[in-house]
Amino acid sequence: MPEHFDIAIIGAGPGGLGAATNAANHKLSHILFEKAEVGNTIFEYQLRKHVMAEPGKLPLRAHVAFEAGTRESILDSWNEALKSLGVNLKKAEVKSIVKSEEHFEIKFGEESITAKNVILAVGIQGAPRKLGVPGEDLPHVGYTLRDPDAFVDKHILVVGAGDAAIENAVALSEKNIVSILNRTEDFARAKDGNISLIMKAIEAGKIRCFYNSNMDHVEAGKAFINSATEGLVEIPCDQIIARIGAIPPRKFLESCGIVFPNAEITSVPVVSKNYESNIPGLYLVGSLIGYPLIKQGINQGYEVIEHILGNEIEPADQILIDEKLTHLERPVSESLQMISANLPIFKDLSEPQYRELIIDSTVHVVKKGQVIFDRNDYTDTFFNIISGSVFIQLPNDKTIEMEQGTFFGEIGLLSGRRRTATVVASKDGLILETPRKQMLKLIASVDSIKRAIDLKFMSNALATSIFPDVEVHYLADIVTAAKTKFFKKGEVLFREGDPGEQLYVIRKGSVKISRKNKKGIEVTQTYLAAGNYVGEMALIKDEVTPRNATVTAAVACETIVIDKADFRFVIDRNLNTKKRILSLIKEREIENITASQNEKVGTLLDFMLGQGVSDADNVLLIDSDLCVGCDNCEKACAATHGGYTRLDRKGGKSFAAIQIPISCRHCENPLCMVDCPPDALVRRPDGEVIIQDSCIGCGNCVSNCPYGVIQMVYSKPAEPFSLLSLLGLGKKDAAKSKGPAKAGKCDMCSTLPGGPACVRSCPTGAAMRVNPRKMLEIISAKQGRLG
Repeated sequence: MPEHFDIAIIGAGPGGLGAATNAANHKLSHILFEKAEVGNTIFEYQLRKHVMAEPGKLPLRAHVAFEAGTRESILDSWNEALKSLGVNLKKAEVKSIVKSEEHFEIKFGEESITAKNVILAVGIQGAPRKLGVPGEDLPHVGYTLRDPDAFVDKHILVVGAGDAAIENAVALSEKNIVSILNRTEDFARAKDGNISLIMKAIEAGKIRCFYNSNMDHVEAGKAFINSATEGLVEIPCDQIIARIGAIPPRKFLESCGIVFPNAEITSVPVVSKNYESNIPGLYLVGSLIGYPLIKQGINQGYEVIEHILGNEIEPADQILIDEKLTHLERPVSESLQMISANLPIFKDLSEPQYRELIIDSTVHVVKKGQVIFDRNDYTDTFFNIISGSVFIQLPNDKTIEMEQGTFFGEIGLLSGRRRTATVVASKDGLILETPRKQMLKLIASVDSIKRAIDLKFMSNALATSIFPDVEVHYLADIVTAAKTKFFKKGEVLFREGDPGEQLYVIRKGSVKISRKNKKGIEVTQTYLAAGNYVGEMALIKDEVTPRNATVTAAVACETIVIDKADFRFVIDRNLNTKKRILSLIKEREIENITASQNEKVGTLLDFMLGQGVSDADNVLLIDSDLCVGCDNCEKACAATHGGYTRLDRKGGKSFAAIQIPISCRHCENPLCMVDCPPDALVRRPDGEVIIQDSCIGCGNCVSNCPYGVIQMVYSKPAEPFSLLSLLGLGKKDAAKSKGPAKAGKCDMCSTLPGGPACVRSCPTGAAMRVNPRKMLEIISAKQGRLG
């Protein structure tokens, strides 16, 4: 007869150790299986790696110690705990777990045991995911790193943005030239401590980071990266360390009878509040249920044993939940259940994921008439209506009421652009506000959340661009059929002469539209920013119609793609929409005839695109015909900003006697804000990107700005902005401060009621602050007068 145990624990990682040591403490008959090493995830860490114990506020509830320290010290303490408590450890790989009416049968090798309860704590460290590009199997491509000291004076690329990638990159940077590739614009899935480490290394110039980038291919001694800002980049590369996750042991889990919510590889099984799976007596903890933190895994393992014994025990993170919900007028447990029941978008979250969501979010008590956010605000949090309702006030004066259980704010969350509407509470209620970092983590791991947000985003994007007058049910149909497609900077969406088969709605970024003239030269016609659409002219007829222009991504773009059949289905059933689009097409046809040969316009647009103006929110221009070279603009700027000017009048490029001096454009998607460690760079509701006093002088924004408009400056005693200062009769500048330099850039003189000092101080009206459309008008008029 096989030996029988009360509890069988599979995996001696954090969750397994928490469970095994508690089982041993309670004198329960138990067995702990581990096919490799105790704490194998930690064991596989690089030598001497410092392991953090996050979240810091979360208490540890276990009979095994865990606090921040080296890999070696943590492994020693864990092995000592197993010995001192007499944990029954079995070094073997479990092949199968089968549930019968009375118990589970667990097979390992040629042997087997039975158990009343099983705790699966195997983590997700299965086969590592590969790069998925040509060259991924070359000898210098690796997927683990044991000893960073084995590499000296090498060019190394680390691929990934999680904890393992960050830790490898930081360790390797001590003796090597290291780059890190991040597919997104931040390190949303990493621990706070690791985010701090990588940002300090990037600030210090020890690591080069490629944000919003992907691997293109690998060659011997080289890596090729598709960068959102630089296009295809080739870098020398002696070694690649790809830390892009592992393929979860889904096949094994499903063989045990565990059910997943969907077919997505990133999905995790749903468990009860006691961590019990869909199979009674089979429990899952740690990474298997979407919570990879070591401390939480240990706590969950401990808590499962208490639940099996029938002991009432609150999760260790309850103290954090209490902090978030005590202001509501009901018991915290009721609030927790009520929020879950009222927000269907989070229905597929496991209990630990849901608790983490609440801990990271804020529940607002709102009153009727209270503004949640204003149109054109630059904020990126995500909102769910727990109770009550809100009005969405659209720019076309249309108002939409949203009720309990719905969400809003997805456009700011995903695009990073201004809020497209004002949202006001229409009834008293509760609203859950979730930070962007937490939502990106959930979008990446829970398919139903990603799908719900994508569908809503597409619906709003279509309703505010090409289909504002389409009936709701038709819009829902087209959104369901639509797809999302990404284009790198310089990549062509479609070419002139191609058959027209799809409509593109620009979700993020901007595109350039060009046509060939009689000489076959490509002439730029215009550019379109996010929120516009292209490709409709070739879709209006039944027969296949060739494209009459080439559309190219001016910057990295994300688009919504609608097939011709779906487009035609909608407009043929919405006559007002069809009439409006036909009218627009006629206008564009006339524009095409008059503009097709205008190479001056094309050259102007190429100039604007080359200067990054398509991404600008506000540009400083100087009319060289009016400028007398007095430099009052620079003097006024310096007088307003501690003695240092934020613009260079003589720098920058000119076109048709209009100069773009070196000064901040307050971009729609400011790269300077991407990796500011203290979050000193912020965007105000009216669009200005400013640097706050919390700047630490790291210089990250200086290197990330593609237009060279940020400089490191020392503070000087501010001289009041006056006529005397412009005439050079004011007090002389004091000596530079001995303190550290900080970043300085144009802030549109946001503290002055009269607006930018550079513009106000210009005696001839040569200096002006304008948006890209106004700039186009000014230069076109100037160009026309110049012949």
